[in-house]
Amino acid sequence: MIWKTCQLQIITDQTEDELGNMVGGTWQTLKETVCRFTPWTDEQIALEGREVTRNEQRFVIPIPFKQFPAACTHAVIDDHRQKITQMIDLSLRYTVIQVEVYKE
Repeated sequence: MIWKTCQLQIITDQTEDELGNMVGGTWQTLKETVCRFTPWTDEQIALEGREVTRNEQRFVIPIPFKQFPAACTHAVIDDHRQKITQMIDLSLRYTVIQVEVYKE
């Protein structure tokens, strides 16, 4: 298994500009762990649709769902910050996060 380092993060101290957009802030790491990429199965592609599976990836994290920091909104994997769109409970030992794909 290929495990990669993963930082679970949240942005704090953001302010609102004149147009109502959130700006500034600092990234705070809530937990450092490892993760492993999990490919989509044919059934998941049929269920979720090709648009979702093309733009999102899933990673398994060896943290029980009950101990997973629920406040985290982003994960840094391979030095790329990705937004977490979904967390899936794989009790008793793992949590799966679904993130938006980083595109250069």
